[in-house]
Amino acid sequence: MPFDVKDILRQLEAGFSPEAGAPPWWQESWADPEGFAAALAEAHAGRGVPPPKSRPGQQYDFFHDLVVRHVALERPAFRAYARIQGWQTVGFRALHDLSARRASEWTDQGVAPGAKVCLVHGVGQELLVSLLATLKLGGCFTLLPPTGPRAMATRLEALEPDFIAAEPHQLPILKGHEKRLLKSRGGGAPGFMSHTYKPTDAVGLLFSPLVDPPHTPVPLTAENAWKGALGDGMLTFGLGPGDILAAPDFPVLQHLPALFFATLLRGATYLHLELADLTQNPALLMEQPLRALGVTPRLRDVFLRQRTGSLRNVQHWFRDPEEPYDAQAWRTWVKQCGLQSVPSSNVLIDAAAGGAVLVSSRGVADPHADVHTDVIPVPGRAWALKDANQSGQGAPTDVGVFTLLPDKGRPPGHVVLARIRQRYHYGGTLGFRHDGRAYPAKEVTAALEGLPFLVGTSVVPVSTGGLASHSRFILLAFTGAEPAPSSGEQEIRRRIEMLLDGDFLPDRIEFFPLFPHRKKGAVDDAWCATQYLTGALHRKATDPMFQALTALRGRLLESAGASGDDGPSPAR
Repeated sequence: MPFDVKDILRQLEAGFSPEAGAPPWWQESWADPEGFAAALAEAHAGRGVPPPKSRPGQQYDFFHDLVVRHVALERPAFRAYARIQGWQTVGFRALHDLSARRASEWTDQGVAPGAKVCLVHGVGQELLVSLLATLKLGGCFTLLPPTGPRAMATRLEALEPDFIAAEPHQLPILKGHEKRLLKSRGGGAPGFMSHTYKPTDAVGLLFSPLVDPPHTPVPLTAENAWKGALGDGMLTFGLGPGDILAAPDFPVLQHLPALFFATLLRGATYLHLELADLTQNPALLMEQPLRALGVTPRLRDVFLRQRTGSLRNVQHWFRDPEEPYDAQAWRTWVKQCGLQSVPSSNVLIDAAAGGAVLVSSRGVADPHADVHTDVIPVPGRAWALKDANQSGQGAPTDVGVFTLLPDKGRPPGHVVLARIRQRYHYGGTLGFRHDGRAYPAKEVTAALEGLPFLVGTSVVPVSTGGLASHSRFILLAFTGAEPAPSSGEQEIRRRIEMLLDGDFLPDRIEFFPLFPHRKKGAVDDAWCATQYLTGALHRKATDPMFQALTALRGRLLESAGASGDDGPSPAR
């Protein structure tokens, strides 16, 4: 079916009332994804720049389409702020030269099409150059920002990369994988050819925090990556050459490389700022004209606390609908920053699926509904509402689990959508999640083994209620017959941050001078959750009889030199 892209772009800029649901062209695109992608690709080609080499459904040359075709325009591709150096900018031409030289060096070291290349870089120029070098050579990249050694080891073991790109000082967190480290001396000669991927080729293996467990590598196909970037660049964010997109504090593994691809494909600029720098100086965000700004609750609260001025440089702001829905705080922030007449939208991005999967209208249809729960499956993607019981059948009611199609080989969906007449609303998640992201409870409890004052730990998720049923994760720390030391919580946090990362920290830590029940030597998480949620652990921890029994068991275990058995404990 025909799609008038010019009219579609006009509608998106003007916005549309959510009362009527998705416009007709939007609904038609779900039924004809191939035709819709072809229409977008034709409109994307534009004039004055070399045409893209990729053809939807046929072939994808990422290096050419993201970098080469924009070289002659002399525009910035990436801009970042550093406290000492200030603003650092790299243009498309410099990015092309740097990544082409790195690709040449890597070719000499054996990187070839299909090779798994793990990129151990924080967000910055080095990451972007290594990513593009991998794409030029036809490799399969993985983003793995530096974290604690235990988290790195778990992910590297699951990935089994052929090569690793990292800084020399990161060797301690790559123990056992040193031989796979690529060397970059900056002396390679730039080549001119770039690899062309087939639609089903895996261009990436991503550790998506939306997948449970989050250390599972998820294939990103070339087709999903390119089409997602095209749709997000043109429709979700409305980017054009020279525009700037920024999303400070957005979780890296959930949103990259999707935001990189959407920005570069359109010849726009990706702006990177650390939340710590913005906390110190929020005015940094006002120094650039922003076509699209992603805002997290933490960034919002920085602006509220420091009572910053108007964000007149922002043309469109968006938030993740899975973040806590505090409408009053959002509207206070909107008023304080003078954004009442600036378009806003909900955008849920899953980089492992290629980019945005749920969005809302960008217009200002109702000034009193600038913060809302409306979402619509992105145009150009087939989808279905599935039964929440995970039977595989369609949802029998107007509430179900949002599932991208085809779903074979894809991680199961987790977002619950509620359909009310023609509108769809974000209704929370299937199971307990931390703002939509899976919490790695097993990794956390494993990292705490060996702390001398602990006899076992367990993580219990608790729903906070509210519109989107957000969850908090409580770490139960059992100390046996001895009370927790005064520095106990600090030591637990230090251990998690050292071995894993600060993102692994639980929302709260509670100590219990009891022994946990065990099954086959492992802490029984189901028993811990039931005992905690019913208040039984609290009662037993303060009951003199249970404390006496706990002390007796502690002495028996101490004399036997054992760590506990699989049977019922006195704390039961």
